[in-house]
Amino acid sequence: MDINLCVDQLGLNANYYTLNQSNVPHEIVRWDGPATQPTQAELETAWAEIQADEDYQAHLADPTKSYPVAA
Repeated sequence: MDINLCVDQLGLNANYYTLNQSNVPHEIVRWDGPATQPTQAELETAWAEIQADEDYQAHLADPTKSYPVAA
């Protein structure tokens, strides 16, 4: 699970957070911001939504295609 993508999917990217490492698997070790840190269940739900996204599947098939795709 890519936590950076999950945070973006949840609309929480205005918060500041630190991960224990850049590459997956990783975990949040510090969270600062107006919103509450997402729970593991919320992150897992967001990850399931990302994996089901056609744009994400296209990115996996061809990494030169960015994700998320700009409208």
